[in-house]
Amino acid sequence: MTKQTKSLTEPKKASNLALLSSTELCALRETLTQTEAQEWVRRYKTKLKEAGKKEAFYWWQTTLEDITKRRGEAAATNLRNRMNLERSK
Repeated sequence: MTKQTKSLTEPKKASNLALLSSTELCALRETLTQTEAQEWVRRYKTKLKEAGKKEAFYWWQTTLEDITKRRGEAAATNLRNRMNLERSK
């Protein structure tokens, strides 16, 4: 039997981020950031299986450059660090 966890936000608040407290907003942002890192690790592993190591590496470098252009170097570094932590789990 699995233990249910409490949702990050109440149903009323989920549709309106303005109703969230700063603590709830920080928790939500952390969850989204971590989930994004998990998703990119999953995509990289899929690409690795489908295209091989060389193509997966090239694809990831291109993707990381795009992320850097859109969000900045700090965000790309943060994502890369989170992905490395996720992979080591």
